[in-house]
Amino acid sequence: MDTGVFVVSIDTEMAWGVVDRGDISKNYTYIDERGLITNLLGLLEEYDIHATWSVVGHLFLDHCERAGGLKHPDIVRPPYSWVRGDWFDNDPCTDLDHDEMWYGRDIVENIGACATPQEIASHSFSHFIAGDPEFTEEAFQSDLAKCREVATPLGLTLRSFVYPRNSIGHLKVLEDNGFLAFRGHTQGPKHRFGDSGIIGMCKRLSSLWSGFAEPTWPQRVNGLWNIPPTYFYNPTTYMWKFLPNRMDVRKVKQQLNVAAENRSLVHLWFHPHNLTAEPERSLYGLQEIFQHFKKLSSQGLMVNSTMGELAANLNSGLPIGN
Repeated sequence: MDTGVFVVSIDTEMAWGVVDRGDISKNYTYIDERGLITNLLGLLEEYDIHATWSVVGHLFLDHCERAGGLKHPDIVRPPYSWVRGDWFDNDPCTDLDHDEMWYGRDIVENIGACATPQEIASHSFSHFIAGDPEFTEEAFQSDLAKCREVATPLGLTLRSFVYPRNSIGHLKVLEDNGFLAFRGHTQGPKHRFGDSGIIGMCKRLSSLWSGFAEPTWPQRVNGLWNIPPTYFYNPTTYMWKFLPNRMDVRKVKQQLNVAAENRSLVHLWFHPHNLTAEPERSLYGLQEIFQHFKKLSSQGLMVNSTMGELAANLNSGLPIGN
């Protein structure tokens, strides 16, 4: 790459993020993600940051209903042995007015209306775990077809894909469906539920206290570009709320400096709900990160790009940036 590149991806899933975990009321506490998203869009606009919003396809809808007594019968269910009942058992099949944590047409429209253009990417239609060995190619094909179906009326073409729980599988299917990029991972294979508990905490603490940031570059995988993540910004939820926010900000600034020097990648990612526990503190941390990026950008050392823009430019050989 000709310069360092700063990518931000935001996994937007609402209740669908825990759809496979049984009783939703025990696994998802409804919080004001919409208000946070509005403020976050304002911050992205203020600093002219083009982000990739990976949105669960069901959130493109403002309502849904049963067909022939079935919920979304056109989607092939993966034969997961660890899922009780049907994947869509918790889908209320109502509308945005009655169940706003399951529908998000308004969220998608707000992202599309941002004065600083944002990329809307796919996070699957219903948060299938694609890297699970029981996940089938047929299920993925039907899921991606549904994603295109709900995106088309909104005038959207999906070029980038973020795997739910960063569980990667069936890359050829992704390529065959016209995608250019996906967010991979730089470490070894992950459990289908991701790194959690003591393992996840040790990895996070190691990352925070490390004095060195590894240069990272996009990786060509057959016909796709892996835009690997470099930092998960999760300052105020779960166990991380007990750690100083300065540690997150310092680490990302360090990564930006390394990327500027090595013409490499910084890929910051998070969910909106990772910022809702203490939104002012979380957004202020992002503001500091954006300010540092702007300083490097003004020196010609960094550019900002969405996942889709970066992949398209790498394919074409065009200069990378906005």
